[in-house]
Amino acid sequence: MKKIRGFGGRSYGAKGDKTLQNLEKIQQQMWENLQKLEETFETMEVIGSAGGGAVKVRAKCNYEIVAIEYDDALLQDKEMLNDLIVAAVNEALKEIERRRQEEIEKITGIQGMPNL
Repeated sequence: MKKIRGFGGRSYGAKGDKTLQNLEKIQQQMWENLQKLEETFETMEVIGSAGGGAVKVRAKCNYEIVAIEYDDALLQDKEMLNDLIVAAVNEALKEIERRRQEEIEKITGIQGMPNL
């Protein structure tokens, strides 16, 4: 392969091919790891709660709600029950985001990377 001179006198070509191949291997391995992680998100669960634990929402890290539990005493006030369910779901969603971010950072080594 012919070497190409770039700006600043650097040569590109023969040596760069090996570096590019290594980067492609790393990228492929990272992609496979992220795919496996996405599969584990289907079983990883979090809990969001509101009202001092009066309402609990259990959800999977693939954004699937598994269960909603609440104190029977809340059935007397439907508006309050509704507000607490919404708050608990929002708490569960925040926990999912935090957990997903944490797990993705373990694989990529990049902090603050948006979810994929």
